Amino acid sequence: MKNTLFCTCFLLVANALTAQVNMNDALMEPNPFLCQPGVINKAPGKGASFTYTFNPDYKMLQPGTEQPTKVQRNERFETRLKLPILNTPGLKAMLGFEHTLERYHFLDIDPDNYPLFKRLNEAELKNLGIAAYVVHPINHKYYTCFRLSANWQGDYSTFISLDNRYAVYRLAGVFGVKKRDDLEYGAGILLNKGYRGTSVVPFGFYNQTFNDHWGVEAILPSSIKIRYNFNDRQLAMFGTELSSQNYALNVKEPVNNPFVTNQTEKAPYHFSRSSLDLVGSFYQQLTGWTWLQFKVGYAFRTNATARDLPERLTYDLKPSGSMVGVVSFFLSPPKQCMEKVYPPPGI
Repeated sequence: MKNTLFCTCFLLVANALTAQVNMNDALMEPNPFLCQPGVINKAPGKGASFTYTFNPDYKMLQPGTEQPTKVQRNERFETRLKLPILNTPGLKAMLGFEHTLERYHFLDIDPDNYPLFKRLNEAELKNLGIAAYVVHPINHKYYTCFRLSANWQGDYSTFISLDNRYAVYRLAGVFGVKKRDDLEYGAGILLNKGYRGTSVVPFGFYNQTFNDHWGVEAILPSSIKIRYNFNDRQLAMFGTELSSQNYALNVKEPVNNPFVTNQTEKAPYHFSRSSLDLVGSFYQQLTGWTWLQFKVGYAFRTNATARDLPERLTYDLKPSGSMVGVVSFFLSPPKQCMEKVYPPPGI
């Protein structure tokens, strides 16, 4: 459980830092006396994105059995949108929205032995999120960024659920240093509070462009990637990243339990799955504002757990590794607009 929580926290950091980079989509006039976060030739930010993720053919172990259950595939559909709401020389703000739908497809489930897998096989797992981003440049070299967000992660049947049993609240802050146009770094802290507990996690980031082709973009310790720019319209990235999903579930049990919803016996579970992914990505600009991203790699499963709340038990589901594939279509300002962009990298 501790390992899963550790990986999950750093995954949240990665999401927070990615969101900060995407504030590049707030257009504004550059100010020579204020820091302009971001490095040249960096990967394009995503103002609006539609992403499909696919993990085929891996296994998880049902508690009390020796033979693992095969997951034929699990797939995730993700939509994100970020909108600028304030654009002044000393303060920038955006609102972000996201909705994720994830499905599992199991083979040869024994529902009487462990009903969680049956529930996962039937459920549409959702993640609905809203976030506010604020960027404040201090001077020509330093800046601060903040992110406040709320997510509802679970198997609720409606499109939106604000039930607190699914809720996760996060607050992140970053202090960044823009050393040069080709170098920036910084550190921050993430506070995470939700149905799985409370955690405080420090983190850092480091972005540098070495020449016209090579660079590095790192969110430490959750992601380290080498960047290669073919030209203004094409680039590739190679490296590692943490991936994690967490959900609160209602699972029908074959035995009595004290949790009853609408006169139906149900027991709450917390389900978590995380992996360390070794991936390569390719970005292709289609038109001035539109891009495609293709990602492929291998997911080394670090953990998958299920916590039975009524019984106060946590089960290690012993996941195996698998291939991972991602296709993303997104909008990002073209280069001529980016010259007027104030691009903070961080939360």
